[in-house]
Amino acid sequence: MLLDSSLRREMARQFGASFTVLFSVVLTLLLIRILGQATEGLANPRDLFLLIGLACLSYMQFILGLALFIAVLSSFSRMHRDSEMVIWAGAGATPGQFFATALRFSAPVLVVIALLTLVAWPWANQQDSALRQRFEQRSDLSRASPGQFRRSASGQRVFFIGNGADANGLARNIFIRDVANGRETITLARAATLADRDGSRYLMLSDGHRYTHTPGESDYQITGFREMGVRLSALSSPAARVLPGAARLANTPSREIATVTLALSNRPTWLGELSWRIGVPISSLLLVLMAVPLAATNPRAGRALQLIVAVLVYLVYLNFLNATQHWIDAGTLRLGSGLLLLHGGALLVLLALCYAKGLLPRPLSLRPA
Repeated sequence: MLLDSSLRREMARQFGASFTVLFSVVLTLLLIRILGQATEGLANPRDLFLLIGLACLSYMQFILGLALFIAVLSSFSRMHRDSEMVIWAGAGATPGQFFATALRFSAPVLVVIALLTLVAWPWANQQDSALRQRFEQRSDLSRASPGQFRRSASGQRVFFIGNGADANGLARNIFIRDVANGRETITLARAATLADRDGSRYLMLSDGHRYTHTPGESDYQITGFREMGVRLSALSSPAARVLPGAARLANTPSREIATVTLALSNRPTWLGELSWRIGVPISSLLLVLMAVPLAATNPRAGRALQLIVAVLVYLVYLNFLNATQHWIDAGTLRLGSGLLLLHGGALLVLLALCYAKGLLPRPLSLRPA
């Protein structure tokens, strides 16, 4: 049908343009954020592109959903502004055909959104968490960059390395400032290596001096050494090695747990996460349907107003989706009642919009004479 092909072609152009703009904005923001984390020592610079890719995968369902909503809304708005809707209505096109065309175009994107939310979302969060934990478990020395001062994970120790570690793990020109029990210790060493002893990781310093004093007092203690060990961290926690699989799963954030596992659980936190994952594709579907009556506005209204309305409607729905998740987490709502309340309410809003825009048949008593 001519209506179906022309409208789907129009929506495809609008979707491509909207997706490109939204993805560029999100990619830029993620790049700035992750670069800042790498600069502060919270992320491994070597994993920069991998972290950005995982973050983009986590946000992709939102980008696709908003781009799809804008595409449908913009296409139908353009048809209203150019009076094409009047022409198609005069040719016998019904509101049901408009909705069917929008659904046929949106169906592949909605399937991708569902897969991203139900499958890719927990996987991407697992990989991101694994990369960050692996970097956090590295020693403070290995996280320090040559020529830069770096604070340790505990915040009590500051490192400086003049020359980074070579192939044998030897670093040179070491500066360490440590604050503990009200005393400040400054250690200078010509070289340092990492060593594992007695279940702990040590920084073995050689050819240096150690200065210890209490801030505000003149009780300096200066010690020279040929070799000295500084304990960095335990290699592994004995409790973690014997922790059962069920206990590890209980301590795992819900956003990293597979959707099937969430569905088989009765924990409110997991059910709240499940409601969010189910709600994202459902909300995307209802927003696509809402775009059809929302497009039937004043033809003199500018395109900027349409985009503002689209973003506001999308954000309001997303905020209600997050609020429903928190209510289920707190035990205020059950999973079924939360989904019904949120998406059932959105469906009623859709029907009210369709009725107000004349896309639903009205009783004879309410029809204009």
